[in-house]
Amino acid sequence: MNQRYNDVVADYYDFEADSFEKRAGENHVLMTLRDSFREITLSRNPRKMLEIGYGPGLDMTWFADRDEVEIVHGVDISPKFQSIVLRKSQERKDNKLFPRVGSAEEIRKIIGRSSVDTIFVYFGALNTVSDLGLVAKEFSKVLKPGGTATLTFVNRWYLFDILWNILLLRPKMAFARLKSVWSGYSPTRSLPSHCPSAREVIGAFRPHLRIVERRGYCIFHPAWYRKHWAPHGSMRSRCLYFLDRMIQFTPFWNIGEYSLYVFELPDNG
Repeated sequence: MNQRYNDVVADYYDFEADSFEKRAGENHVLMTLRDSFREITLSRNPRKMLEIGYGPGLDMTWFADRDEVEIVHGVDISPKFQSIVLRKSQERKDNKLFPRVGSAEEIRKIIGRSSVDTIFVYFGALNTVSDLGLVAKEFSKVLKPGGTATLTFVNRWYLFDILWNILLLRPKMAFARLKSVWSGYSPTRSLPSHCPSAREVIGAFRPHLRIVERRGYCIFHPAWYRKHWAPHGSMRSRCLYFLDRMIQFTPFWNIGEYSLYVFELPDNG
């Protein structure tokens, strides 16, 4: 584990923490994607859950509000995010939220072996891990047999972004995600990370977990940072989401901005 790198990531999100929840709630594309991620996670009948990269706790609290969910653990690199979610946990008074500070590589030490039936990671928190193969191994240790992990990544081959930036004569931006280190979305604040391909993701997890589902997002529909190109509820937005759903059944499912994978720990008992 690279502690210096983890400190860089923690500092980045500590800076973002106070305004993070407000910005997320104002973006209709992020909200639509979050609804889809939650629906897929919920379809696996979660009871004891773990979120990696919980941020201000939007999804931890949403799942904790459901009667069938017993407990939601969280691990995030940012101490400031932990403070925000601890406050929410204290206000709830139901003993269902347990946010902790740490990295994905440390989760077995933090919450224990075979302690959850569901892991979920939304909006690319695993793009900033140092060793995806090690994370996959740790996931397999903390999951109960038959448990699932619903994971999303900022995708490597975002074809629209490549073509758009080429047309605008911005080759550096066009191929930024294809490099071993991507500086993130912000034009002013760099966050060193990595955008894996589907082959990389599946290759890292295959020795430990079985893939059971995959989906791509924002293939035709504009990404969250271009939300104004397809206003919320507009005919354009609905049509582009429809095209995204249709392309899931083709080899081009993985050319959008985000990719989602569901992995399962086989129950050999």
